[in-house]
Amino acid sequence: MVNKPTMSRRPPSVRKSRVVLHPSNQPSLNEYTATSYSTISFQIAQQPAFLDTATFRLNGEFYLEDATNALPQNNPGTGNPPPPAANNGATTNPSVGISSLFQEINWSTLNGRNIECLRDANRYLATARPSMNSSLELANGCGNQDPMRADKFILNQRTANVKVQFSVPIECGLLDAGGKGTYLNISSKGFHGLQLDILLTRVEQAISGYYFYKGTQPGDKGVVNATGAPYSYVLKNLTLSYNLLRPDERTFMALPSSGMLEYNTISSLHSTLLSSDQTVNLRFGAQNVASVSHSILPSIHVNNVTEDSLAISPPTKLDAGSNEVVANIKQLRYMRAGVLFPYNFALNSQDQVSLGNQSNHSPQAELMKPALNSVSLYENGHNKFSPLSNIGLNSKNALCGGGPEPLASGPDPSSVYLLGVPMGVDGQGVNFSNREYALRIESELDDILANSLFTFARVKNVAQYSVTGIQIME
Repeated sequence: MVNKPTMSRRPPSVRKSRVVLHPSNQPSLNEYTATSYSTISFQIAQQPAFLDTATFRLNGEFYLEDATNALPQNNPGTGNPPPPAANNGATTNPSVGISSLFQEINWSTLNGRNIECLRDANRYLATARPSMNSSLELANGCGNQDPMRADKFILNQRTANVKVQFSVPIECGLLDAGGKGTYLNISSKGFHGLQLDILLTRVEQAISGYYFYKGTQPGDKGVVNATGAPYSYVLKNLTLSYNLLRPDERTFMALPSSGMLEYNTISSLHSTLLSSDQTVNLRFGAQNVASVSHSILPSIHVNNVTEDSLAISPPTKLDAGSNEVVANIKQLRYMRAGVLFPYNFALNSQDQVSLGNQSNHSPQAELMKPALNSVSLYENGHNKFSPLSNIGLNSKNALCGGGPEPLASGPDPSSVYLLGVPMGVDGQGVNFSNREYALRIESELDDILANSLFTFARVKNVAQYSVTGIQIME
């Protein structure tokens, strides 16, 4: 008897390829601005492949220019305040960088099914990013992809003096599914191809002056604003790049014809703070709310080229001399359907450590800890939070109450002041589909200066896909 050799089956083959796409609405000069060609569109064709979201990047060239097409010449000078100049004082928010130009990010399938729409994308990133990266990362790592990202204004205002090349991720829920990226099936068995639309923001919100520090106190801050013709921004020669994994025909045919993908979306809402004891009631209309974050900004700063429109600041009021000063928050209460939730007590704003009259207190831990957890507690591929060097904290003092550091060499202090709370247990969402969310703020506001309250709710969604199409379920 002769034993015939058995024929082993050929192992499945998967080929990786790099894809670079040009916009589907590319203008003749390849330039996108806030006033002309303010929407950037890309179409990812339906094909038997998987998109690696961890490699997804928007690439191009960025620069600022005035009415004569001249670049800025930002220089704080030696004066305090520095001598004004028409070409001095134009940059972007350092913690957001190039992404400060993105007002809205929309994902849809090529057969017309909307998947995700992130409104106020730049402000959401301004709220979340500083709590996900330490100052060391912002100064040394994040700037490799986005040269306009830094831990202080004095760094990125010099970068704005030249044209820069960038390669930034599109930070939204779909591309961060599962927390560490995922592989999106863009075939007829998956999402049927994808379309990405990015709406650029207005110039007054994207561009601002810059700040610098010469001493150890917050009062030693200098502000530089452009005094001449306003600047505008330009995005040029844009491309979208990503990796595709292409299985062979036999492997693709063996794949199931349907599947599900869980991902986060961000619901954006806007309210106004004005009184000293105010309750803000909001309807999310969602079943799985994982966390809620709030950022605050004086309403007159929201679209103001002389201010940082993406700053994350405490509530502000006017003093007797009509100067803007901090209106301290005294207590916070988070509620669900009129009942305290998830904390059954009021959160107090007492400083963790106070250093006498130096006006540089340590963080208000009872407010800041749940707020930081609302954006950094859950699994996220960009989360490397370090509480000792994070610009979200007034970290010129150590948390144990150490002495102040020179602000000229350290990160910008008090760069972030946010409110927020995580919901549920282990990142599981809480049902707000038929219940209101409420936030009661007791503060020193006096019904004169209005403050804008921006609310971002992280909602868990499920995309169920098959050969017949896409269905989005909460």
